[in-house]
Amino acid sequence: MTRTLLFDIDGTLIDSGGAGRLALNAALRDAFGVEPTVPISFGGRTDRSLLSEMLDVHGIEVSDASFEKLKFTFARAMSDHLRTSGGTLLPGVVALLQSLREKSAHRLWCMTGNLHETARSKLSHFGIEEHFEYIVGGDHDACRDDLARRASRDLATMHGSEATENVWVIGDTVADIRCARAIGARVVACCTGCHSRDELLASNPCHIVDDFSHTESILGLLASA
Repeated sequence: MTRTLLFDIDGTLIDSGGAGRLALNAALRDAFGVEPTVPISFGGRTDRSLLSEMLDVHGIEVSDASFEKLKFTFARAMSDHLRTSGGTLLPGVVALLQSLREKSAHRLWCMTGNLHETARSKLSHFGIEEHFEYIVGGDHDACRDDLARRASRDLATMHGSEATENVWVIGDTVADIRCARAIGARVVACCTGCHSRDELLASNPCHIVDDFSHTESILGLLASA
């Protein structure tokens, strides 16, 4: 049976060099003429949640209209900030994706808190978009567990309900581990993001790795179940 791998992006595949935070701050200024003054936490969240909080804490009504305005401006700003932020692919990512893509037993998807459009911008900017069949973005779900459930439904619609029986989530946050549990998926936690190894271990991932440098070792983990 084909194994579906749901990869997170930020902190798992790439370090954007802070492009997301810079783009969101710029978007708030451009869309509403408001100077960002309240810092918000990014790790493991969806952009639906982040953009809504950004509006709320800066005194802007969280309506469909204001969300869509900020979303549009944010997506446009992201491309500019990716070009100047000095971000990078994380260790071993390209070799791992190439190896997985060559194996018919794997289906590669992105399941990310990023908006669908900004996810595509990041994957394209870092030259890895071609490896992924599909992106499930954080446009609609404030909770990452609901994002995972959306991914599971999309997987069943596209490939049949049996496809949801062999799913792995690969991410760098506690939220990635928890959302995998929400859909009965296995999970590989990677210590390349905002959480320490101890924090990730406390959430009991199936496997934990320092990074993706050792391609054959990662392939062995994914083939172990």
